[in-house]
Amino acid sequence: MNEFFGMLSTIARRRKAGTGSPFVSLKATARWLQHLPSDSDYDAHHALVEGLERFNAERGTATLMRMNVLQALETAGTVLQQRIVEQYVRNQAAFRLARQALWRESWMFWSLLAEAWLDFLKQSYRNGASVELKSHVAGIAARALRYAGLVMRWEYHQARDPAPSAWRRIHKIFRLVERDGFDRTPVTIGEEGTHCAREYALTVLMGLVHPVGFRAHEIELIAQMLADYEPLPLPVAVPTRDVDSHVVDLSLAEGASKLDGERLRGRRLRYFALNDLVAHLKSIDAGAAAGADAALTRQVASLIERGGIRRNRQRTHRFGRVWVAAGIEPVMSALAASAPGLDRGGLEPWMLRDESTEGMGFVLPEQCVLPHGRLLAVSWDPAEAVWQLLAVRWTREEDGQHLVGAQRLSRHPKRVEVLFDAQADDQGEPRVWALFMPLAEHDQGLSNLLLPKAHYRLGASLTLRDGDMVYRLRLGEVQEAHEAWLRVGMDVLGREQFAAAA
Repeated sequence: MNEFFGMLSTIARRRKAGTGSPFVSLKATARWLQHLPSDSDYDAHHALVEGLERFNAERGTATLMRMNVLQALETAGTVLQQRIVEQYVRNQAAFRLARQALWRESWMFWSLLAEAWLDFLKQSYRNGASVELKSHVAGIAARALRYAGLVMRWEYHQARDPAPSAWRRIHKIFRLVERDGFDRTPVTIGEEGTHCAREYALTVLMGLVHPVGFRAHEIELIAQMLADYEPLPLPVAVPTRDVDSHVVDLSLAEGASKLDGERLRGRRLRYFALNDLVAHLKSIDAGAAAGADAALTRQVASLIERGGIRRNRQRTHRFGRVWVAAGIEPVMSALAASAPGLDRGGLEPWMLRDESTEGMGFVLPEQCVLPHGRLLAVSWDPAEAVWQLLAVRWTREEDGQHLVGAQRLSRHPKRVEVLFDAQADDQGEPRVWALFMPLAEHDQGLSNLLLPKAHYRLGASLTLRDGDMVYRLRLGEVQEAHEAWLRVGMDVLGREQFAAAA
């Protein structure tokens, strides 16, 4: 009788296991993986993606056993994923529907792994029961960074920019592991040695190339090109003059950009020295036979070198002459002179080449020295006193032409007077002028203030006079330097009519 009840108990347990989660143990997961469809890679991959969806939906407590289950799913999935990606790249010239299905399968796989590993990372910090995962934090974070970066890369395949939230995610993860000293801890993913700083750097480099509009095989070739380069440039917190070439701000929802002028220090700024990488890519091009891959290598080197060019808005060819004041002093003079009979002696006629919502491209008649970050005030007709403020982001020679690309900082910059609280009762102090750069309502970010470097102090309070309005401000962090001036963020504490303020 006892044997009979024991047999019934065993059957009940098996039935319960059959209707429960297949991820309750490593043994159960191994059995589930063995029963994946074998007819095609696509069917097997699709079933595994559904399994990852179920694993994430369970929202189980992060334990070492559950982490090992996820690693088993990851190991089996990456083998299938590699074959799916190969099919996807091959099917670009035909089978449009199959191509889209393969892209979706790959994107889902990366997204689900990124979500799963991020959840483990969060729980390893927040959940006291997950103390057994503390020694695995570096590996967990490296995987979270890798798969988040792959999700962003897959957006490029659809000619889409990664969402700002994606940049915020990888910045937060990197700040966390960097704070705790795990950023350079060696880990192994599959059979590849890596670490968090490397995974983060690869995502940042791909963002600098920004391959929106590239073909699928080109995007994957670029990614492999960057991953194969050793030693890969890694982010550093302390800038080195004449060595660092690019910078990323971990507090912003965007990637890296090219350094210009003075190296600023900041808690959230991380620097990259990419000149050797650019030289390496150019040397590959110089030694390669003329062809598509050689042209791609040359293009990648150029995109990284001029870095920070946002191409997420379509550029419209637009030719015509504009008037430009280049440099901080000419810019201030141009904005100060608003009379109809403006003397154009201090202005230069430039030819506009193209324009987007984020900037302008110019063709110059002859080469001139324009450092990255040089401020430009641009107007179609200075007599109308309508100016836009831009900053030079790249210059290059192309087919004998001297090209300049500039990012728009403000459509309606204003020359304003500022008065610091320490000066309020001292009328003998010289007047201090600044540039107020309001952003349009549809622009992202906050309005900035361009201020002489000698007058900047983080958190300082000041009064800004703009016509008959008075604004009370508090200075925020430095965004970038322009010659002897700083572009800084600010908090508006209040505003009132000038007469009332007086």
